[in-house]
Amino acid sequence: MAVTNKEKNTEDIAFVNFKKKIQKYLNSYQVKKVEKAYVMAKDAHRGQKRKSGENYINHPLDAASYLADYELDHETIMAAILHDVVEDTRISLEDLETNFGKKVTELVDGVSKLDRINFDSKEEADAANLRKMILAMSNDIRVLLIKLADRRHNLTTIAVLEKKKARRIARETLEIYAPLALRLGIHKLSTELENLSFKTYFPLRHQIFVKKIDQARGNRKLLMTKIQSEVIKKLNSESIKSQTKAREKHPYGIYKKMKSKELKFSQINDIFGVRIITDSVDYCYRALGCIHNIYKPIPGRFKDYIAIPKSNGYQSLHTTVLGPHNLPLEFQIRTQEMDQLAQSGIAAHWLYKTTSSISKLSREQQWLNNLLDIQKKSGNPTEFLGSIKDDLNPGKVYVFSSKGEIIELPKKSTLVDFAYTIHTDLGNNYLSGTVDGEFKPPNTILKNGQRVIIEKSEIAKPDPSWLNFVTSVKARTSIRNYLRTIHESDAQNLGEKLLIASLNELEVSLDDVPVKTLEFILAEYKFKTVQELYTEIGLGNVIPKLIALRMAPSFKKNTSTTIYDIEGSEGLVMSYAKCCHPIPGDTIVGHISQGKGIVVHRSSCKSIRHIKRDKDTIELRWSENVDNFFSASIIVEVENVRGVLAQVSSVIAQSNHNIESVNYTDTHEAGHNMMVFIISVRNLNQVKKLIDKLSKIKNVYRVDRKRS
Repeated sequence: MAVTNKEKNTEDIAFVNFKKKIQKYLNSYQVKKVEKAYVMAKDAHRGQKRKSGENYINHPLDAASYLADYELDHETIMAAILHDVVEDTRISLEDLETNFGKKVTELVDGVSKLDRINFDSKEEADAANLRKMILAMSNDIRVLLIKLADRRHNLTTIAVLEKKKARRIARETLEIYAPLALRLGIHKLSTELENLSFKTYFPLRHQIFVKKIDQARGNRKLLMTKIQSEVIKKLNSESIKSQTKAREKHPYGIYKKMKSKELKFSQINDIFGVRIITDSVDYCYRALGCIHNIYKPIPGRFKDYIAIPKSNGYQSLHTTVLGPHNLPLEFQIRTQEMDQLAQSGIAAHWLYKTTSSISKLSREQQWLNNLLDIQKKSGNPTEFLGSIKDDLNPGKVYVFSSKGEIIELPKKSTLVDFAYTIHTDLGNNYLSGTVDGEFKPPNTILKNGQRVIIEKSEIAKPDPSWLNFVTSVKARTSIRNYLRTIHESDAQNLGEKLLIASLNELEVSLDDVPVKTLEFILAEYKFKTVQELYTEIGLGNVIPKLIALRMAPSFKKNTSTTIYDIEGSEGLVMSYAKCCHPIPGDTIVGHISQGKGIVVHRSSCKSIRHIKRDKDTIELRWSENVDNFFSASIIVEVENVRGVLAQVSSVIAQSNHNIESVNYTDTHEAGHNMMVFIISVRNLNQVKKLIDKLSKIKNVYRVDRKRS
């Protein structure tokens, strides 16, 4: 396809502007190397068009230009320009190494997809490609920076794609790539990725949010100007060198807060705030004092991320105060360097060349090493993908070890999570734990500032029930990895039962399946023995109904459904959904989940409705012999009076039920609070009796099981 003069001129202008940008910080030799990479990429992509209609070379050039804004080194810029040539042109990795060296080639390879491997599904392919990129990231973090710049530009032209594909890309970005950018501390890029994806995935919601923010901005413009003026006057009177600027929450940030806290837009009070930038840490704390002198601070709404930085290195003081007209208002106070790092994250290593950014690079390397450990213990790419999503959850809690070290954990972490965070062996050999000097059960949820000590024993081993309450990715993968080795026989037995039952639905016996058919299926799935097939079915990595259909394609298919009896003691190969907490007496259904085996849900659970029943769910019922403890979730709405929590807890304890956890939240109704208890029970009848007892307590308005 011939390139028109107009297109050529557009390309030339774009590269000239790009060249001016890199000449500001790269030397002449490095600029020539970048130019050589551009010429090769331009020639290789010649005639190729993107879905948007523009010449393909515009895409890698835009990605490279974005990275140049952070003044990344010339190797990264070259790799960004060349990042698609191996996938989409005749140029090979060998060609790249010959022309540009090993390092640039490794960066391009790290970003390139596994397009030469056949996968069973798009989901499996995506998981495997992410796993490949993570491995490349562990050697060189710049691989991820290139990928993020690539994804950002793709999102700017995503409107031309088929709607289903566009939504898939947007969702993947919201779940993985935007959180990855945030984890690296690149807030600016993370926000761009979130808002571009939000606009694609929820176009109507995005439109409404933008309109509401515009309206709110107009209503509060004068008020914010007045607040800034008051703050500046006070800071100047105390001789605190600083600058102030208005801060505004972006649409997706508001949406996330509304969703997580179940709020209406009108209940979001921190859409607008003020950021104070000072010259030193001392000025930060002095400025905090000034703010609290002007406005009344709201209890429990102060966070010191300077003393205890976030996991991505973010540092700032956050305080929420009651401003004019009792309007809640958030102030962020930080130094100039902290502000630069907050926006640029790990990219500040190249942009600012500061000592703190270099130490940050080391911190991120530690995080990547942790991801490597997780991937080694993950059974398959899909399980690894799930672990990555969990690890990117931003919620954190900070506790102290026996040596006084600050340990960062995901929110709702338990003593077992803490043990595995310190060391895998400490988790595997967990014997007991104390919190602030008191012995506590292993499922105790930790809170900020607590001092935790773990005792271990060589004879102690992980308990399968831990999987029902651990939060951290490291704990979960370590437990599964350990149990996977000792519970293979359980998985094998369950897998055989599931396959036989699926064949029975087709009115076929396992003995009827031809040997050649069985050998073909084993070879296709790369299993050496039929026992391996059973094990993978039992672990949830292979769906038995699909195997049954492959084994018996010509046999009569029976529409009847086999119902499986469960006793609640199936260990690793069966778990119970936290969204609905099924217990004996509930009508239940099982979801076959990769890496988890069978996940049991209540039939009424909203989560299970989104799963295709004919493919990866099975009908379940409780065995008459079931005699185990199960977790049940109970909601208790109470009047906000002193001692009501103690009253409720006492009744639960007197009923001989162990309280696994309790959350205490505001219902947004004056004088009312909501308590959510997770308790240990044997069956539905016990729950009904407990609900009846709790309903009779004075100051209790409502008691019910939590719905999914």
